[in-house]
Amino acid sequence: MSDPFFDTNILIDWLRDRAEAAAELSRYNRHRVSRVVWTEILAGEPLEKRDVIQQLIAPFEVVEIDARIASAAAEIRHRMKMKLMDAYVLATAQVNGAILITRNTKDFPAQMPGIRVPYTL
Repeated sequence: MSDPFFDTNILIDWLRDRAEAAAELSRYNRHRVSRVVWTEILAGEPLEKRDVIQQLIAPFEVVEIDARIASAAAEIRHRMKMKLMDAYVLATAQVNGAILITRNTKDFPAQMPGIRVPYTL
């Protein structure tokens, strides 16, 4: 299993200085996110803060959506009735042989294979 992918909520917690998120990130040498997560992070910020946020998340490796990820996301969406953006996030991790670290247990149940929920709020 390769290094994990992080979901939007973990990065938001980290940006808000939540100790649990910082501790989870510190467990890994490599930090990866889907382009969808990168977009969600920036979309949640006012225009005047986006440059600062973009600099803070710059060390994260952003994995682009390609045909394999898009195909996997379509299958996940169809099979699991998952929201399309969540399916893209999960597919990005799965296609790259990684787990998804999230605290979104509504859309990614903790017992789902390939999901790690390190803490809850």
